[in-house]
Amino acid sequence: MFPVRRLFPYFLFICALVLLSGCQGQSSSTAATGSRRLAKDFQWQPLFGDGTKDVSEVIAKVGDIEITSRDLGLYFEELSPTDQNKYSGPDGRRLLLQRMVDSVLMVQGAVEKELFNDQDVARTLISQRRVTLESAMINYGLLRGNVPPEEEVREYFMNNRDHYRQAGIVQARHIECLTKEQADAAYKRLLKGGQGNDWMTVLMEYSVNKESKELEGSVGWFNQGGIIPFITGSQKFTTEAYGLPDGLNPPFLVVNRWHVVEILKRENERPMTFAEAKGSVELEMLPAWQDGILKDYLLKKRREKNVELMGEFAPGKGLSADELFSRALAVPERKIELLNLIHSDYPESQRADDALFLSASTALEYLSDARVAERYLMLLLEEYPDSELAEDSKFLMENLYNPEVLNPKSIEDLRK
Repeated sequence: MFPVRRLFPYFLFICALVLLSGCQGQSSSTAATGSRRLAKDFQWQPLFGDGTKDVSEVIAKVGDIEITSRDLGLYFEELSPTDQNKYSGPDGRRLLLQRMVDSVLMVQGAVEKELFNDQDVARTLISQRRVTLESAMINYGLLRGNVPPEEEVREYFMNNRDHYRQAGIVQARHIECLTKEQADAAYKRLLKGGQGNDWMTVLMEYSVNKESKELEGSVGWFNQGGIIPFITGSQKFTTEAYGLPDGLNPPFLVVNRWHVVEILKRENERPMTFAEAKGSVELEMLPAWQDGILKDYLLKKRREKNVELMGEFAPGKGLSADELFSRALAVPERKIELLNLIHSDYPESQRADDALFLSASTALEYLSDARVAERYLMLLLEEYPDSELAEDSKFLMENLYNPEVLNPKSIEDLRK
């Protein structure tokens, strides 16, 4: 299961829905125009919970507000890790309940004073409602449980196999010495062999690394530049040791220690299997996959809801299509957004199909996102079937996942 991006804390999702339910139909102009609502008309309850039926024990009452044991548990879950530590244990739970009581008293006071009519308060409530519901739609309405099917993950892996390789690793053991003289002596005794010159005897006599001594000098398996916690300057050590030939090697210096290293086994770098790479492929695909879901939804809803921009923001009132096109080429980080404006504001212009095609090319070249590119190409073919770019769009559509076409390695590949 893919992790779903959470844009806002859980408590905001719950509390905002509760506190803001009374703001339905009220605009920010209400407070400004002096139109006031009475406390009895403002829907501000419940203050705790998750919207489901609660039959747990009531542990506190504040006027007509009840706090249940389940409310206390949910409230604890909303806290930061630091505050959770603060309110752990029996005493912590009692203190936390007092904090909940104080919160209820504050909210009751705000309602009695009708502070929801204050313009700043109203604006905050409206903003939090919008932000919370937008986040809910993104995370729960669209992204939750929506993952790329395995066949697409496998296809992505096959088209990018060169990116997924298992790093080479070696298994080794070492003797760590304070001076070169000690390291040389240890090395010579190991080379000589025989009684009293075996690995364990020399290790116990010369090594100053207590941790690796307990492991009989073993540093385990490591890759080039890997980290070994009990070796000072371990990344330099593994970089040096990885390149050594198998067997016993002369001493080398890392930071201020000399190491005699014996390479025991080696596994060379190799391509990953799909099973080995699957997790990495999924993580690499996830941002573009989620972005595609959001953009597809918004594109569909813009058509369904008949979005209309007016006044100075009406189509054709801003920069011309040519100006937007030039601007898009000059501002790479906003390129696709500006090209989209050409399509939405000037759908009849000669630049509209160019903008869609360039958006697809940009998605491929800079984002490596075939899904986004495919969306723009389909839009071009649907809305501009007679475009001079139609054939090129069809060709790209057919080869979006063919690296030999999109990334030729030679002029011969390109000619094919």
